[in-house]
Amino acid sequence: MNKNLILFTKYLKNKKNFLTLNVKDYFSYVGKTKYLPPVSKEWKNSFYAFNPNKLKNLPVYDLNVNFLIKNYFKLYFNNKFIFSKYRPRRSRYLSINKIYVSKAEIKHTNNKAILTVYVYNREKISILKRILLVKNSFYKKYLNIIKSIPFITKEYINSEIYKYLCTYVHSDLISLYKNIKVLRKYKLRLNLNKYKFEEKLLFKLNNFIMKFYKKKVEFNIVNMKSIIFNSDIFTKILTQKLKTRKVNILRMMSIILNRAALPKINRIIEKNPTIKNIDSNLLENKFKSLNLNSILTDNNLSELLNNIYYNILSSSGNSDFDFYLNKNYAKVYDIIFNSINYKNLGGIRLEVKGRLTIRNRADRALFKVKLKGGLKNIDSSYKGLSSVNMRGYVKPNTQYSIFTSKRRVGAFAVKGWISGK
Repeated sequence: MNKNLILFTKYLKNKKNFLTLNVKDYFSYVGKTKYLPPVSKEWKNSFYAFNPNKLKNLPVYDLNVNFLIKNYFKLYFNNKFIFSKYRPRRSRYLSINKIYVSKAEIKHTNNKAILTVYVYNREKISILKRILLVKNSFYKKYLNIIKSIPFITKEYINSEIYKYLCTYVHSDLISLYKNIKVLRKYKLRLNLNKYKFEEKLLFKLNNFIMKFYKKKVEFNIVNMKSIIFNSDIFTKILTQKLKTRKVNILRMMSIILNRAALPKINRIIEKNPTIKNIDSNLLENKFKSLNLNSILTDNNLSELLNNIYYNILSSSGNSDFDFYLNKNYAKVYDIIFNSINYKNLGGIRLEVKGRLTIRNRADRALFKVKLKGGLKNIDSSYKGLSSVNMRGYVKPNTQYSIFTSKRRVGAFAVKGWISGK
C-alpha cells in the first residue's frame, strides 16, 4: 500500500481537526463588506480584448470621443439665424454661460459601450433668468397701456389728451414688439439646450462614436447641481478664468472653495477608532447555517424578511401577492442611501502653478495652494478599517483632475482634488 494514502487515512480519522462547513464557528463570523468603487472610477476606460492590437488605438479613440462630447454640448445657433450680434470666439470661450462636461467614464461590454458623463448646465440657468426679466418688463408695460386707455367718447377723441396718449401707446407697443422678439430668441436657445439631452440630437453623436468603438453606445448623463461635485468641472472653470491676465488668482480659488458646503460633524467622534466586534445585524452572522432549508424550518419567510429589512416588506393578507412595499420612505432611506459610502463632501484642494504674473514678461513660475476640509480616508486613516485602493495608490474617496493652458508669457496648470466621506 502507498505510504501517502496511509498518511491521508490517518489524518482523516482524526475528527478534531475538521469542522463542518454549514455550522459557523466563532472565527468564521463575517465582517462588514468593504466598499468597492466601480471600475469606471478606477480606470477611465475599462476594456479587455483577446487581440492586443485592438488596445493600441484606444487612447487616441478616447481623446477623440471626449473632444466630440465637449464640442457637442458647445453647439449654438448662428447669429444670422437668430438675428443677433456676432460674438467673437474668445469671448464665447471665456464666457461661463455654457454647458460644462467632465471626461467620459467608459465601460465596455461585449456588444456596447456605456459612457457616463457628468454635466453642469450653467447655460440653462442664465437663459431662464433672462426670460424672467423680459417677462416681468413685458407685463408691466402691457398693464400701463391698458390703464392709459379710458372709456372712449366722441368728445374724448377730439381732445388733445387722446392724441398725446396715442403717441405714448404707440411707443410702448414698439418696445413690446422688441421684447417679444428677444423673448423668442431666448426660447429658441432654451429649446436647443433641452434637445441636447434628448434622443433628437444625441443619436447624431452616437453615430460618430460608434465609428470608433465598432459597437453600440449608451449614454448615462448625470446633471450636477453644483460645480463642486466633480473635479473636472471646477478645474476647467478655474483654468478658463486664469486665461485673463489681470485676474486675482487667490480670489478666484477662494470663490470656488466657498461654494463647497461641508457637513457639520463632530470631528472627535468621527475620528474615533472603531472596536472590531461581531456585527449581529449582518445576514451572514444571524444564522449558524446559510442553508435555506435550515433557516426556514424555524422561521416564516414573511416574518424573516420583515425582521431583516426593518418591516419594509409587510403582509396585506388580501391576495395571493401579499407582499407589498410599505410607504415608509424614511426606512428605505436608512437602508439604501446610508449604505452608500463617500456620498458627503469631505474636502477640496486646488493647486495652480505656472507663468501667472500680471506683467507681460517671463518671471519665475508662481505656485498657489488652497484647500478646504481634508482629503484623508477616515476609515483607513483614523478608524483603523481597511479600505480598497485604486491602481495601487489612489484613494477610493478622492477624485483628481488636471488641466493645462497657456497665456502670452507661458503655460500653466491647474490641479484639483475632491474627497468624500
